[in-house]
Amino acid sequence: MIHKVGLSSFFIILCTMLVSQNSSKGNLVIVGGGLENNNQSIFNQMIDLAGGTDKATFAVIPSASGVSVQSFEYFKKALISYGVKQEKINLIPIAMVDDDSTTDVNEATWKDNGYDLQLAEKVRKCTAVWFSGGDQMRTMKCLVQPDGTKTPVLDAVWEVFNNGGVVGGTSAGAAIMSEAMIGGGNSLGALTHGVIENYGGDDFPEGEGVLLTNGLGFFPLGIVDQHFDARARIGRLIMVLFHEKEKFETGFGIDENTALIYLGKENKLKVAGAGGVTIINTHDAGIEYHKKLPHISNLLVSYLEDGDYYDIPTKNIYPANGKKATVGNEYYNIKNPGKTGILAGNLSGFSELITKNLIDNRGANQVENLSFYENDRGFLVKLSKTSQSAGFYTDKPDGNDHYTVINISMDILPVVVKISLLK
Repeated sequence: MIHKVGLSSFFIILCTMLVSQNSSKGNLVIVGGGLENNNQSIFNQMIDLAGGTDKATFAVIPSASGVSVQSFEYFKKALISYGVKQEKINLIPIAMVDDDSTTDVNEATWKDNGYDLQLAEKVRKCTAVWFSGGDQMRTMKCLVQPDGTKTPVLDAVWEVFNNGGVVGGTSAGAAIMSEAMIGGGNSLGALTHGVIENYGGDDFPEGEGVLLTNGLGFFPLGIVDQHFDARARIGRLIMVLFHEKEKFETGFGIDENTALIYLGKENKLKVAGAGGVTIINTHDAGIEYHKKLPHISNLLVSYLEDGDYYDIPTKNIYPANGKKATVGNEYYNIKNPGKTGILAGNLSGFSELITKNLIDNRGANQVENLSFYENDRGFLVKLSKTSQSAGFYTDKPDGNDHYTVINISMDILPVVVKISLLK
């Protein structure tokens, strides 16, 4: 159903992102990390997609975790609290690291269990498969052979997905969902050192680029990143998108305690949970290099929150029911809303910048943000309203404003800043 939002010009909102129209009967619940047990929106939707409390059967693969049994028990406890039967929640013992909480077993001996045919059959009988957080590279090593061939357990996961079941994961379990997988690195490191495809070590160093490798490829529409706003990851996702532009034009940055839900049968994307999903499109964007640093122009950015939909065939974004247009009804009037540091450190504040400081602000049509990587060198981020931009908001009982932002233009420019004291 198309959501009416007041002005007739907003009856249908066209999002100009070009995405693949590949579809599957399967469903994905991709959580940006930090999934809290009280997140009813995510858990209830995931269980419903898996067949409801009477039929849902979960296979939990803790391969990425350093505390595999603990992560399984935590997720199991949450599922039980939402009505899933305990006997229908199955630990699939695949891991690379010993869990210190268990004294009778060394979970590191589970690293080759992806080849176990009995475990594969156990997965095949489930309606949902869940991947834990941790290190996404561990999952890849456990489930994909060195030549790229899938293990029997991974084949079984694909069968669940293709038969209309649910595949989900949090944090590292989210990173593995796209075909091109981000394995490590931060935003300023990505902008200053670029994309690294070959790295022989176990722990990729922060600040020395962004590691790009292969994921499992369940999500067909682009590249996924997680812990997005909390760890200021927008820069690294952008650099990966330019590196993979011929194949993937669109990136999806998922906040913590938030899910991007892919509904294969309905051919939709839906957002659920406490934060938002930032969608970045590079179709009309350009990148040039000045002294080996990227000058990026004309990115198209949208931001969706709980209940918002993206219709894949039509490329339309639909705000959740009850949201009102911000244009002509802006709450804020801030003449100089710039902030500092959305590419650096933790809690970038990008969502606040694009919502309260821009789309819901009649006092400015552009906001600028400066992040430093050396004493006087950094990157200037510009976010601008365009003729295609639209925004919607609602306030909910949690006391917070909730937004939908569509088609904001974004530029990133390398700069030198000279600072002198006032005398």
